Amino acid sequence: MKDKVITLLLLFVVFSINDICGQEVAQTIRGVVIDNDSQITLPGASLVIKGSDPQIGTITDVNGEFTFGKLPIGRYDIVVYYIGYETTTVSNILLNSGKETVLHIELTEAFTSLDEVVVTAEEHKNESVNEMATVSAKKVSIEEASHVAGSIDDAGRMVATKAGVASSGSGTNDIIIRGNSPKGMVWRLEGLDIPNPNHYATDGSSSGGVSILNGATLSNSDFFTSAFPAEYGNAYSGVFDMKMRYGNNQRREYTLQAGFKGIDVTLEGPFSKKSPASYLVSYRYSSLMILEAMGIKILGDATPDFQDITYKINVPTKKAGVFTFFGIGGLSTAIQSGDGSTDSHETESGVLGTLNFFELTGLNASSKETEDFTNTFKSNTGVFGIKNRYFFNNTMSITSIIAYTGSKNIVDYKRPDSTNFYQTRYKKNNTYQTPKISVSINKKFNSRNTINVGANADFIGYRLFSERYDQEKDMMQTEINQSGETTLLQMFATWKHRFSESLTLVAGIHDMFLLLNNKYTIEPRLGINWQFNSKQALNFGLGLHSRMESLSTYFAENIVTDRSIVKPNEDLGFAKAAHIVLGYDNMLTENIFFNAEIYYQYLYQVPVENYDTSSFSMLNYNSGHTNKSLVNEGTGYNYGLEVTIDKYFSSNYYFTVTASVFDSKYKALDNIERSTRYNSNYVFNLLGGKDFIFFNNKEKKRTLGLNIRGMWAGGQHTTPINIEQSQIYGHTIRNEELAFSDQWEDLVLVNFKISFTMNRKKSTHTLELDMQNITNNLNVIDNAFNPDNGKIRYITQMGFVPIFNYRVVF
Repeated sequence: MKDKVITLLLLFVVFSINDICGQEVAQTIRGVVIDNDSQITLPGASLVIKGSDPQIGTITDVNGEFTFGKLPIGRYDIVVYYIGYETTTVSNILLNSGKETVLHIELTEAFTSLDEVVVTAEEHKNESVNEMATVSAKKVSIEEASHVAGSIDDAGRMVATKAGVASSGSGTNDIIIRGNSPKGMVWRLEGLDIPNPNHYATDGSSSGGVSILNGATLSNSDFFTSAFPAEYGNAYSGVFDMKMRYGNNQRREYTLQAGFKGIDVTLEGPFSKKSPASYLVSYRYSSLMILEAMGIKILGDATPDFQDITYKINVPTKKAGVFTFFGIGGLSTAIQSGDGSTDSHETESGVLGTLNFFELTGLNASSKETEDFTNTFKSNTGVFGIKNRYFFNNTMSITSIIAYTGSKNIVDYKRPDSTNFYQTRYKKNNTYQTPKISVSINKKFNSRNTINVGANADFIGYRLFSERYDQEKDMMQTEINQSGETTLLQMFATWKHRFSESLTLVAGIHDMFLLLNNKYTIEPRLGINWQFNSKQALNFGLGLHSRMESLSTYFAENIVTDRSIVKPNEDLGFAKAAHIVLGYDNMLTENIFFNAEIYYQYLYQVPVENYDTSSFSMLNYNSGHTNKSLVNEGTGYNYGLEVTIDKYFSSNYYFTVTASVFDSKYKALDNIERSTRYNSNYVFNLLGGKDFIFFNNKEKKRTLGLNIRGMWAGGQHTTPINIEQSQIYGHTIRNEELAFSDQWEDLVLVNFKISFTMNRKKSTHTLELDMQNITNNLNVIDNAFNPDNGKIRYITQMGFVPIFNYRVVF
């Protein structure tokens, strides 16, 4: 392994020292200026390059668009002025030679229309994209994605650096928010709830091995960790609201990339010079065979293969508004096998998730019966949508979306019988096909009042089947065999009122109704932002939130004593949570931001096993389904303190420090308060980086970037294994009376990334070496009983992995 890493480093250095002959390198910054409430464009706005001498400025045209042409490559700040609006500065704009930089700048209307605007605002990366958010909202920026060590352009891994967020250590992109199960969050794309957008995703989970979404197609997005606005529903822990950027509508641009996740190509540009319509398409294929050939196991002994596509087509019209066609699609397959010859494997580690591959397939550690097996896992996901935004006038618009989403999970797990014939021991084929309709109306009455109302309908079609081998009965037992349709309806209304330029209130209500069993919920929301001086603000949020379980849980089957089949969970209601958050913001200096939040979440009506001595709660589930009989009588809570110190990128360096301390507990029907699985108690992050600029003919041409991320987090909780019972029955049996009484050791992770960017006249080349877990810590994160040797098998966190990547933009 060391020889291979040294070889990669030598190749990296050879490429990096390659000299670039120089001509003057320049590029364009352009974009559009809009009202942040009504989203109407603002013609006549003035823009100035901050610090330019002589001053460089421009004015937006009748469409609200502006252009700064032939600027030397580098970083810029742009100040935007418009009569009657607060002056805004957009900071730290990176301009490379291979690609135009296109900005989407939003201005806030002042309370009085003055000839001279005196109110100013600085646009910072911590400000959310959604203007209705007041607290616990974190913006995920494109610039951030290019820096964070270990993110590998994966949205899930990027937000794991935020305060209050932890990862599992397995290498999957789990998003564990404030001690909640990762399945408590929802993913959104272009304003639409979507299925889990990850390769190797399992039914009911929110994570996987690799993100389907290519980072090159994403725009600035919002990540919410608590008390989110009323437009978001079917989530009790968090929301990741992702936006895709528009393709360049003036010139064609291309990005080619080869590395860890495979080979991908991104194309964008106008359909014609006479049309403002644009396209953005990205395709990626990877079998990860390069790393396999180096001896680096991605899925343990599994052979992975995946491909995906992402696209967005933007078509403005003169009379019918703006049409947007968007979509993602991902296909992933992994085949794993074992020959039973490695009974000495009492400790395992992997790369893209430990990958205790069984965690991905729904065969969790308690089901792992032998090393002699074959397992085929397939996971497919698709989202296809058409969105239209129509402006009735300068203050009112309607957004309509018609979409189709689908997902499929297939598992076929086999073991040899006494004659060495491989027989199926677990099989699953879950398919969802969901047409969706979404309509929302936005009305800005004046500088003080804006309302947003809307409704969403998901027409869920499902075909669910799973069966598992019953060792005691020596036969396959059907767990689910159900098909049909149901509908999930969601409605919301939000009112934003600005009492003054420093005090804003956002109030709303969210309703959710599941036709499957006629369960509904009404959820009030409230947020307040008080900017009590130019640098400091207090934020407050509270609200009710809820989430339905995966349909496979509602349709779980049991056979009772008379051999009849019952579905004990058909009448299951929503798990609910009440959130309350208080936050404090302080711009300590022009580039250093401080944030602190204290929060409390009370969870109730949580599905728990309908057995008065049971410790089982769905708060500890992260994927799959259960055929246990459940009732909505469980509770839980989590509370904590989060602190963030964020030094924005300036003077060619940045850093972020986050500290989170919290407690997460639950009660099942045994009425004993216990730690949840995800009660790691603390998470500390330190990330930072420095760019070194090399000059050629007095022009900035090459950049060497060094970035580091360190994480220290408490271990998750686990239930101890009952070794005697496991030896008798030949598979893992845990002592449920001591549920989650043990805690794994702390997780320590250090990632280091080296990048080298070379700007030629019309192209930008970037070489990256992203080294994951450089200290090769192998702390234990899970265990299981191994019947082959009668011992406990320990599964460790992801080991050291070097990831090399090359990208060219032209």
